[in-house]
Amino acid sequence: MKAGNRGQWFWGVGLLIGWAGLSFPALAAEGGNVPASSLAGCEVVPVIPPEALADWKYASEATSTYGSCNSVAADGAGNLIMTQMPENLRSMGFTVFRPDGSRLWDGAVYGVNTMQLTSQSRGFLGRSYHPLEDISWLTFLDNVNQQVAVHSEQVTETMMWRAENPVGGLHELRADKILRAYSDVGQLRWSTPLAQVLSGYPTAVGVNTEGRTLVVSLTQAASGATTMEGVWVDSSGQPGTPFTTVMPQNPPIYAFYSLVPLVQGGLLLGMGGYSDTSWIASIGSLQTSLGPVPGWLADWEVSRFELLPGNRGYIRWGVANEAPSGCQLEARLTAPSGESCGTVRLPSMGTGDSCGTVSMGRDGTVVENLPSIYVSESSRPYSICRARWWPALFH
Repeated sequence: MKAGNRGQWFWGVGLLIGWAGLSFPALAAEGGNVPASSLAGCEVVPVIPPEALADWKYASEATSTYGSCNSVAADGAGNLIMTQMPENLRSMGFTVFRPDGSRLWDGAVYGVNTMQLTSQSRGFLGRSYHPLEDISWLTFLDNVNQQVAVHSEQVTETMMWRAENPVGGLHELRADKILRAYSDVGQLRWSTPLAQVLSGYPTAVGVNTEGRTLVVSLTQAASGATTMEGVWVDSSGQPGTPFTTVMPQNPPIYAFYSLVPLVQGGLLLGMGGYSDTSWIASIGSLQTSLGPVPGWLADWEVSRFELLPGNRGYIRWGVANEAPSGCQLEARLTAPSGESCGTVRLPSMGTGDSCGTVSMGRDGTVVENLPSIYVSESSRPYSICRARWWPALFH
């Protein structure tokens, strides 16, 4: 018994951005590793030598008959996980590989077929989903003890807002307006009712680099003006005073919104999907008014970004080229100050593969989920799941 509903998952990064002429006070971090100065330049951004790029690890796994490949991810220690589903969709199999490419452990979670994988220091935390019903369970795959922990409380609500805590763990807000914070192994840290302080319908939840949570609700007046109602909750679960601020533009209310952390404790409000996001405004840690989008995110910039380990800047991924010899993905690096620090291009495998998807673990491990290969045989057609990864590349 384990599993749950479908939903998008967005998490964040952090930086303190001020409205023109307004400076936000420096705040002591409640957790995490925040640079001392917002003016830190490219000297704090990792430099990747060519030999590190050439030293990738590769793994492949065959599915069962008519099985399908699913997600891959890296934890906070350079271990890679590959997940897959059987034909009947009633379980999720997984294999975990060590940073050197050897097999660490494998297993299956029954009664579910997918899991949202967030990188944690000891493994993977996220919701696993029932194959036929809108039910989910919080699940932790413990790579240290090689155990699967499926928490007994099942959630049947279809609406749920989630944010990964950059300090470690996961925060969730359900339709009951109770904000719940879970540790990096899935233990409940605290729960805080927000129904009395947040009157509107939740729109987005974000956690900054200090472990503070912002919950917001967007409403639109008859005049067309859009306001944002919000409340900050500190790292111990204590809510602050709710506030209302006017949006700098009037975005559609029923779009998908996300709050992405910036380096020095702020959050960036975005609208759109996983890889195509329009950035609307920023808000500093514990602030109650909106600021502009950072200058390094130009108006045309829609690519997702995430924090480098240690909050030493930002990384954004894109396709460098789609050559016949194989796709190459490229990372653009940005310092906390907004200074451009160049690009890092992943080497081609030279096999003519099209582009896969790329992600990064908590320790800077880069994972490329390569397209699966379908093997058609009259007796047992199956798929080969493939991935390559660079342990602690951006540590």
